[in-house]
Amino acid sequence: MSNGKWAGKRLLVAGMAIGTLLLSGAAYAGQDNSPAKFASKDGAFSVTLPDTPKEKSEDISSSNGSTTLHTFLVERDEGRRFFLVGYSDYQTKLDVSATLENVIKGQLESLKGTITSDKMVTLDGHSGRSVTVEAEGVIFFSTIYIAGNRLYQIMYGMPKGGAMPAEAKEFFDSFRILM
Repeated sequence: MSNGKWAGKRLLVAGMAIGTLLLSGAAYAGQDNSPAKFASKDGAFSVTLPDTPKEKSEDISSSNGSTTLHTFLVERDEGRRFFLVGYSDYQTKLDVSATLENVIKGQLESLKGTITSDKMVTLDGHSGRSVTVEAEGVIFFSTIYIAGNRLYQIMYGMPKGGAMPAEAKEFFDSFRILM
C-alpha cells in the first residue's frame, strides 16, 4: 500500500478511534527510543509506549452525548505503524454491551474491514472487547474498555502480513486503568 493510502487509512482509524467520532490526525515521526511508561493523570491510565505521544483533545458529539475526546498517538515508520490510546468521559454511565457493540460496528463501517478475531475481555474488573480488523492491506488490533462513564480505546495498526509483533503485545499488556 502506498504511503498516501496508508496515511489515509491511519487517519480514518484515528477518526473513528472512539466509535465513529471525528478526529483529524497529523503525522508524527517518532524516534527509535526504548519503550517507556507513559501515564495520564487526567485520563487515569498508564501504558508503555515507544516514544512520547502526540496529545490532542477535541470536543465531539456522539450517540452518548457531547464529550471531549482525548487521544495519545505515537507513529513509527512514517505512519505505517501506530500506537493510539484514547478516552472520553460521558455525562451518564455507559451501557457496556451496547457501547462496545456500537464502537466495533463503527470501526467496521469506517474501515470497510472484516473482523478476524473478537473476544470479550476484562481489565481489573472493567469490561471490554478486543478485536482484530483487517482492511485493504492493513491490520488493526483494538481493545475497548468501559469504566463507569469513561470509554477507553487502545489501538495498534500495521501493514497486513504477520502476527501481532512483540511491541504491540507489550503495548496492550502494559495498559492499566488507574481509577
